[in-house]
Amino acid sequence: MLPDKYAYLILALLYMVPWTVVFIKSPFKRGMLKVGAVGGLMGVAAEVWYFRDYWRPPTLFGQAIPGIEDYIIGFAMFGVGGYIHSSFTKREIDYSRTSKPKYKDFFWIFITGIGSLTVFSMGFGIHSGYVTFITFFLLSAYIWTQRPDLIGISWISAVATGIITFVIYYINFNLLFPHFWDEYGMLDDKPLLGIRVANIPLSEMLWHFSWAMLCSMFRGYRNGVYYK
Repeated sequence: MLPDKYAYLILALLYMVPWTVVFIKSPFKRGMLKVGAVGGLMGVAAEVWYFRDYWRPPTLFGQAIPGIEDYIIGFAMFGVGGYIHSSFTKREIDYSRTSKPKYKDFFWIFITGIGSLTVFSMGFGIHSGYVTFITFFLLSAYIWTQRPDLIGISWISAVATGIITFVIYYINFNLLFPHFWDEYGMLDDKPLLGIRVANIPLSEMLWHFSWAMLCSMFRGYRNGVYYK
């Protein structure tokens, strides 16, 4: 049996498998790499919130210490969630239809997301699992009101990423490390979040689903890009 310190690393590396498939098929490879680089940094920074009340996983550097695992999975999740729709739907950019880029609005969406997690999770003590899912959903809804053409892309990406996540988590937390969430999770006593399906916390599925729902719209919304 593999030592527990490899559980998170293997999870992250498993996520790189669909990332590689999406990357090969993506027409926006350079953008996917740039987004992934930022996503990796965000994956490391996010543990400021999640190590407090969500989980305390063993890593290569010790228990609940941010490391290479966070960077790899952040890199992969930004790429898969953000580009899976363009890789498999084959929808091309409609150059005859553009709108003014929303760089400033996108910046404030980013700040709002960070602020929400910080204020409600760390300030008011609301569990980060609830705050994350609700924040991602509300920010998605905000973008939908301005760009309803992105709703379909958003939902397709969320469902596809959810299926991928379920398969990865099933392998890692049923076949390799079935005891992981019992020992390192902090979700069991939380309504909804602690529910498990095939030994996978519902919170994890909601996290990945809502994240893909949101980040799949970033490129189109920020750059004023439409698809046909």
